[in-house]
Amino acid sequence: MAQSFRLKIALLSTGLSGVVLLVFGFFFLSVIHRVGLARVDREMLAIGESLLKAHPFHPHSDVGFDLERSLRFIYGPESRQRFVLQVRNREGVMNYQSPGWPASFDAIPLSPLQVRDPAPPWRHGGPGLDENGKPPPPRPEPILSSFGTIRDGATSWRVAMLLHPEGRVLLGQDLAELDAENARYRNAFLLAAPLALLLLAGAGNWVAARALKPVEAITATARRITARDLGERVPEMRADREIAQLIEVINGMLERLERSFRQAARFSADAAHELNTPLTILQGQLEQSLQETPDGSPLQRGLSDLLGEVQRLRSIVRKLLLLAKADSGRLAEAATLGVIDWSRRVRVLVEDTRELAPQLTVGADVAPGVEILGDENLLVQLLQNLASNAVKFNRGGPDGEPGAIHVELAAERGRAVFRIANTGPPLTREERERIFERFYRGDPSHNRRIDGVGLGLSLAREIALAHGGELRVDTARAGWVRFTLELSLHQPAEPRTPSRPSGRRRGR
Repeated sequence: MAQSFRLKIALLSTGLSGVVLLVFGFFFLSVIHRVGLARVDREMLAIGESLLKAHPFHPHSDVGFDLERSLRFIYGPESRQRFVLQVRNREGVMNYQSPGWPASFDAIPLSPLQVRDPAPPWRHGGPGLDENGKPPPPRPEPILSSFGTIRDGATSWRVAMLLHPEGRVLLGQDLAELDAENARYRNAFLLAAPLALLLLAGAGNWVAARALKPVEAITATARRITARDLGERVPEMRADREIAQLIEVINGMLERLERSFRQAARFSADAAHELNTPLTILQGQLEQSLQETPDGSPLQRGLSDLLGEVQRLRSIVRKLLLLAKADSGRLAEAATLGVIDWSRRVRVLVEDTRELAPQLTVGADVAPGVEILGDENLLVQLLQNLASNAVKFNRGGPDGEPGAIHVELAAERGRAVFRIANTGPPLTREERERIFERFYRGDPSHNRRIDGVGLGLSLAREIALAHGGELRVDTARAGWVRFTLELSLHQPAEPRTPSRPSGRRRGR
C-alpha cells in the first residue's frame, strides 16, 4: 500500500531534526559537565594556593592540620564531608591525612617533586642583586597542579595534586553537588526533548502541507477532468519555481489534449455524418432492386445479404454518431426531454423480447405508473441495447436449464430502477471492468458467432449518463448476469390552488 508523501516528508524532517537535537543535547550536557569540572578545578586550585601561601611548609610545621582548620573555617562543618586532604613532605613522608580519606586514593600515582629553581643571575648587579645593587624581592614558590576524577563506590571525587617545592598536597572534593546539577540539566533535557520532537513533527507536517498544497491543487484539477470536460486548468498560484514550471507544463499538456480530442471527436462526427448519406442511398437502391428481382432467385438472396450488411453499417454509423456527440458533450444538449411512461416502455420491451427470442423464458416484474423525464428515442435505444445483449449472450442455466431473461422495474428512493438479468457464465473481474468499453466483446472464442461490434453497451451507458443516470453490471446470483439502470423519477409539479380574491365589504 502506497504511503503518504506528506507523511514521509514530516517523518523525515522530524527524524533529521531529532537527530540534530539529540546530538546537540548530549554535546551540551558534556560541555556543561566539563565546564563544571573546570570550575571545581579552579576552585580547588585557588583553595590550595591560598592555603599553601598562608601556611607554608616548614621543617617543624604541621601544615596538614593548618590546612584542615582553614577549610573548616571557610566551608564550615560540611567541609569534612565535602573535602578530604592528604599532605606529604619533600621526602614523601605523610604529614596529614583526613579521617575520611578514601582507600582507593592510595592508588594514585605520585609525580616527582618539583625541585626549587636556582635564582637566575640578574643582568646588571652581582649574583643575588638587582640592577640597583639591592636584593630582589622574594620569588613566589611555584605550585604545579594536576587533576583527575576517581570513583569510590557510589561517590565521585575530583582530586587535585598540588606539587610544591617542599611537599605534595592531595585535595579531593566530593562531586555530589556537581552531579546533582548535571542531573537537573539532564532531566530537563530528557523532559524537553519529547516536547521538542512533537513541535518539530507538527512543524514538519505544516511545512509539508504548505509544500504539497500546489500538488493537491493539481490533483483536484485532474480529478475534475473528464473526456467531456477537458477545459479544466490548474489554477496559477504563488509557488516555487519548480512547482510553477510543473503547473505550466500540465496546463500546456491539457491544452494539447483538449485540442486533439476535439479534432478526433469532430472527425468521428463528420465521418459518421458523411457515411450516413451514401449508406442511406445504397440501402434504398438495394431495396428497390430487391423488389424487382424474381422471388427465390440467387440474385435476390445476394441482394438480401447485401441489404443486411448495409443496414448493419447504418446501425454502426448511427451509434458512432451518438458516441461522438457524447464525447463532445452534445448528447445531453441534443436530447429532447419529455415525460415518458417508463412502465409501458418496459412492458413493450418484454413483449418484443419474447417475440424475438421464443426459445428463452422471459419473466417480468414491472411496477405500474413509473414515469421519467428524458429523450424517448435515446432511452428506447438504451433498452433495446440491453435486451439485445441479454439475448445474444444467453447461455442457459448453470445446471443445463433453458436460457432465461428476467426484467424488473421498481421505484426506489426517488429513482426508477430497471434491472435485466440473463443466464450465462459469470463475468471475470477484467470483463466487469471493460464491459462498457467501445468495441470490447469479451472472450473472442465465445463470441465469434455473435453479431455485433461491441458498441451497444458503451452507447447505453453514455445515454444513461446523459440523462443523469447510472448503468452498472453485477452478478445477481450464480449463473446470472444482471445490468441495473437507475434514472431519476419524474416528479409532477403540484397544482397550485387558486387564491380566492379578497376585498372589503362596502358599508352602507
